[in-house]
Amino acid sequence: MLDDPISSLFPDLFGMSRPIATPDVPVIVAASMLTTYDAPMLPVTKVGTPPGVEKNGVKLYHAVGSLPIVSLLLRTDPRDYYKTLWNSCSSTTILIGTVRYDDPLEKLLEVFALTGFGDARVDGASPPPALLTLNEVASLYKERAITCRALAKEVASPAITIDPSFKAIHAMTLMSEKRVRRLFLKGRKGDFVSDRTILSALFSPKGLKVARDDPGSWTDVRLSDIPPAKAHLVSPDAMVEDVAALIEPGREVFMTSDGAGVLSRWDLVMKPWKAGKLRLGMVAQRALEPTKA
Repeated sequence: MLDDPISSLFPDLFGMSRPIATPDVPVIVAASMLTTYDAPMLPVTKVGTPPGVEKNGVKLYHAVGSLPIVSLLLRTDPRDYYKTLWNSCSSTTILIGTVRYDDPLEKLLEVFALTGFGDARVDGASPPPALLTLNEVASLYKERAITCRALAKEVASPAITIDPSFKAIHAMTLMSEKRVRRLFLKGRKGDFVSDRTILSALFSPKGLKVARDDPGSWTDVRLSDIPPAKAHLVSPDAMVEDVAALIEPGREVFMTSDGAGVLSRWDLVMKPWKAGKLRLGMVAQRALEPTKA
């Protein structure tokens, strides 16, 4: 049981700057904010608006992320792309859960599992709320606040590949069908495109010019023309905690050296937790011990 409170694990959470959106922000602006600031999610907020949904006792709030925007593009007639980009971002949101700042880490992971997204709103003693993501939770491995002795190959997901000659629209369709965020490029070990790298290309000034002037061809950009991201290779027999400790900006996705498995933060945190193999580290345990007089 991961009963250490969120407040002790992330004491500076409410000092972290996060971009947000309001319901009147258009899709084109929300997508640009996601890619420019590399934000994990944009909570959609409006003063005085109560949560519209509750699931299993958890309050849910609207947020904009890469996957909802990909879904929006897939269900839009290509001729209407540019017009759709000026619709309210509230037309393409997902729901993220809420925890209290004094809730235990276990509760946070339960909320991630409930929504299927590694992002949650955190309510403090007074508004405004904060956003806590798997990015921060995974960083606890480096601090040895959490540990997992499972092997990388035990939690890795299968690597799904695609030919670099395919168009962005084909990649987004495959991502939606397979419910994945990353596709690895055939013949280029470790190179991959993600929903975020594709959106970065589409919402660049060059991409948006195509969306405006020739919307029907906007998503026809070839994957070979999109700068790929790179997965860091690790041994299939490496410990999960050791792989996760390698996470840093620009090195957040890992591939087993045999090319068969992929390790994202979800694989490194949520899978061990669901398997009962995620443990409280000694650093966190000492922090929870009462201070001796």
